[in-house]
Amino acid sequence: MSLKFPYKKYPNTDGGGFFYAAAVPVNIARPEKNSPRSKRIEAIVDSGATVCQFHAGLGRAIGLEIEKGQVKDTLGIGGPTKMYMHEITLYIPGGPIQVRAGFSDSLPVVGILGMHGFFDHFTVTFDPMALRCEIERIYQA
Repeated sequence: MSLKFPYKKYPNTDGGGFFYAAAVPVNIARPEKNSPRSKRIEAIVDSGATVCQFHAGLGRAIGLEIEKGQVKDTLGIGGPTKMYMHEITLYIPGGPIQVRAGFSDSLPVVGILGMHGFFDHFTVTFDPMALRCEIERIYQA
């Protein structure tokens, strides 16, 4: 089963213009069974991101102690920053998956779905002409 999502229009972080990006509706939660989920957000599908990343405020909202995560120095769309890594459950179309995600207060968007944690569970096809993204869950035997 594949799902198609239209690109969304986002303002550039430098204040000029805008860009289009594929966005998928998701929720996150701590990995413990029956943990409350976050509100639904639209996370950007980013083949240039190594890991899934979320704004630290979203992590705090689900009860994570952000600064107690493993520290990882990164260079991303917002420049160099510290990220704090945590195990979470990512609720996404096609069913929940367990991922190790980074959290940062300086992330300029609420969520990014990266190579490790998202692309290793989904086949992703970008269609820039139609301004949409198609994802298909990879079920491993």
